[in-house]
Formats: sequence, structure tokens, C-alpha cells
Amino acid sequence: MKRRDFIKSVGAAGMFSLLGIVTLHGSANADSKPPAGSGAGENPGEVGLKGPFALAFAPSGDLLITDPPGYRVVRLHGDTKPLHAFGKPGSQIGRLNFPKGIAVDANGLTYVVDSNNCRIQVFDEKGAVKRAFGSIGSIGGSFSNPQGIRLDGKDRVLVADTRNHRIQIFENLVLMAVLGDLGDDEGQFRLPTDCAVRHGGEILVLDSKHGLVKIFGKDLKFKGSFGGIGNNPGQFNMPQGMALDDRGNVWVADTGNHRIQQFDPEGKFLSAVGKSGSAPGELNSPTGVTCRGEKVYVADNGNKRIQVIVKS
Repeated sequence: MKRRDFIKSVGAAGMFSLLGIVTLHGSANADSKPPAGSGAGENPGEVGLKGPFALAFAPSGDLLITDPPGYRVVRLHGDTKPLHAFGKPGSQIGRLNFPKGIAVDANGLTYVVDSNNCRIQVFDEKGAVKRAFGSIGSIGGSFSNPQGIRLDGKDRVLVADTRNHRIQIFENLVLMAVLGDLGDDEGQFRLPTDCAVRHGGEILVLDSKHGLVKIFGKDLKFKGSFGGIGNNPGQFNMPQGMALDDRGNVWVADTGNHRIQQFDPEGKFLSAVGKSGSAPGELNSPTGVTCRGEKVYVADNGNKRIQVIVKS
């Protein structure tokens, strides 16, 4: 990863330093025959990011990245060195069709939203599939192009079931609750793309078409929202990803506005970074964001790279 030595002003409320860029350009062949087994990895030297979408850290500190156009998940040692990739195009268990959201549990198991196959698949650290759940449909427990996923540390899995316009909540992989449906009321969604869970149990939902982050209590009742459609500070244009940092601040990949925005736990706008472009510090349709310590990692989807930002 190349280090960059400049600091970029990003508006009235903050400064960020761009620490580096992970490009991983390569010539991976998605049509090559998979090795024996359902989760075989590839030579990392042949892995190139074709359109990184979402990111998550494993307990080991490895960074995992979904790459939908490559039908795979790329694993980096720490946040720099490619280790391997797993996934091949297809609908069989262990294969992937446009994987999007990703989360890793305390045991190192990786949960991948296999979006076009309308299911969640769980892989071990070597990329071997362990289990899968879900199918295409609209009844509880089935999905329509799901996107975001979160684990809350209490055996619950939350999935943004995007084209069913709802969040599904599983406990021990059994459906326990459904949050929301299609509509424009407070507790309804239009294309929810991601979700997050606060320590106190509140659920945050990124309601992309409404341009809002909606907040629900432990009882799943609506508590409030922030954002709005537009390009002013604090507004969104079809946001795709969201993350919480150690302070409880909310970071949103404001995809259509080509920037990352930061809000305090109450939803007050704090700062933003990025504008449309391909230079360091510029973004092209960012889709995913995750935080680790004082660093913010961004899936700079249209530029086929990961940018690493240091909070100040």
C-alpha cells in the first residue's frame, strides 16, 4: 500500500489525512475451473479488485472485501497484503453471484450476502463454505437481492433485504423478526441497503431511496431519523453503506454524491470527505465503509480500490 503525505480539507467541520490506497489490480480469470472443494482460494497475485463493494475486519485483523463483478471475496493480511480470494460464479453452495454485504463473527466465520442468489453463505477462514440459508422470495426467511448484513454479538444476524424493503433479524440462523416493509411512513423503507446495531440494541437502517438513516429501538419501534435527499452537508444521494466507529459516530457511504459523511451518535453532521474523481482522496461511487481504530476504510467502487483515511 502506497502512503500519501498530504492532508485534504473536507469542509467546515473536519480534516482528514489520506493514509493510503489499496488497488489490487490484477488479471484474475473468473471463468477458470475451480479447484476441488466448495471454497477454494486463488493465488493472491492473480486477484484484482474489479469493483469492491463492502468491507469487514476479522478478529485476526485481516481485511475482507467483497468484489461483486469478480464473484469473490478477497482477503488481505492486515490491510495491505493479499492472502487469497474465495468464490466462483454460480448458484451451487459455495459459489457466488454478485456478493455484496459482509460480516465476520468472533470465531472468524465470514458471512457473505450472496445477493443475486438471494441467500447468506458462511465461510471459514480458508474460504470453505460451512453453511447457507435463505432463498429467493418474499416470505419470511427468503430474500430479494439482499445487500447489507450485521452481526450484533448476541447470535443475531441482521440482513438488509433490499428489494423486499425490509430488515430481517435471525437468531441462531432462525428468523425471529421482520422490521419494516415497502412504503413512505416512518417505519417503512424503499430499498434499504445497510444496517447497524448500537451497543444498547438500537438498530440503524440506511433507507437509501428516502435518503435517510432511520433509528429503531430494541422493541423495533421507530425513534427518529436524520439525513434527507440532496447534496448539501448531511444529505444523501442513494447511499449504499454505513458503519459505526468506537465513539458511536455514524459513517455513511454517500454513493451518488461521491463522498463519505460522518455524523455524531445523535445524527448531527460532523464532516465529509471526498468528491467525484479518481485522484487520491477523490471517490467514484463509494459503496462500503468500515472503521478500525482511527482509520476509516472505504470501498471506492468506481475507482476499483480501497482508500484508507485517518480520522483527526
